[in-house]
Amino acid sequence: EAMAADPTPLVEDLNARLVELDDMLYSEHYCSEGGFSLDDVDLWARLRSITIVSGVQWPTKLRSYMDNLSALGDVPLYDEMAL
Repeated sequence: EAMAADPTPLVEDLNARLVELDDMLYSEHYCSEGGFSLDDVDLWARLRSITIVSGVQWPTKLRSYMDNLSALGDVPLYDEMAL
């Protein structure tokens, strides 16, 4: 039943929250001013799970952050499998 519900409102809310997060992100390489840290590992892993969701609109800095850490760790994102 939950899977049959229209995900559009949830994706729209997620997109708005990603814009807020984009403003908080320190740079396209690190989430905080101190440079690469465990915060980046945690944040990137959480955001990576969102890359499987179709319709997500990634703000520019946040998308660059995701791509940069993906390349750095040689761990792919799920965009090509997005549902």
